[in-house]
Amino acid sequence: MPKNVPSFFVPGTLSEGAVIELPEDERRHARARRLRAGRHVRLSDAGGNVAAGTVLRLSRDACAVEIGSVERPRAAASGGVTLFVPAIRLPRLSWLVEKATELGAARVTVVASERAQRDRVESAARSGDRLARVAREAAKQSGQAISPALSGPISFADAAGAAAAHAEAILLDASGARFPSSLRGPVALWVGPEGGWSREEAAAAEKAGWSRARLPGAVLRAETAAIAALVLALRSIDTAVPVGGQ
Repeated sequence: MPKNVPSFFVPGTLSEGAVIELPEDERRHARARRLRAGRHVRLSDAGGNVAAGTVLRLSRDACAVEIGSVERPRAAASGGVTLFVPAIRLPRLSWLVEKATELGAARVTVVASERAQRDRVESAARSGDRLARVAREAAKQSGQAISPALSGPISFADAAGAAAAHAEAILLDASGARFPSSLRGPVALWVGPEGGWSREEAAAAEKAGWSRARLPGAVLRAETAAIAALVLALRSIDTAVPVGGQ
């Protein structure tokens, strides 16, 4: 399906042949695009299903769309990349989620570590719906079939234990080895808090199976480090992933 086809998120599960009414926020988007009856659109749901659709009617109070063929999500050969990130200020966390979605991250999980500021952890806990909207909008704008699963804040111990579920678990740390040029999926990338890892945390993460690796360049802010690492990981798993339009 061409990426310039208007995209809309649908609550529930897409079912071929069904006629649905778009929710209010999606209707506003449809009106802004000046859609008319007969226009083809792209639909997606929370389960990662994607479908072609045809607008039947559009008014201020309603937008009916007929669902065409539905494509069910297929697991990527790489298994995808999960980002474990600190609880940073909400605007920066929103930016991180937006860019991670555009690039195709599988999951973004917020971690409450020892040096994380409590008010930011609490803000992240309250902002799940806002972050989910950011991810959905980013997926629509970038043409991604699905947006990443969002979770957290989780404890440091739970994040450390997640290494076992990934073929590669990388703890970003300036004292680590160079970032790997080749990776097996699924991959987990863990970005530390702005105050850095405590000695005890770094040791516990390594004991749980995380390997330290550093990014090139200067010291980066948490959200910049997360996106830089995601780009490198996607390139290392699949060299066909386009970066920078190339």
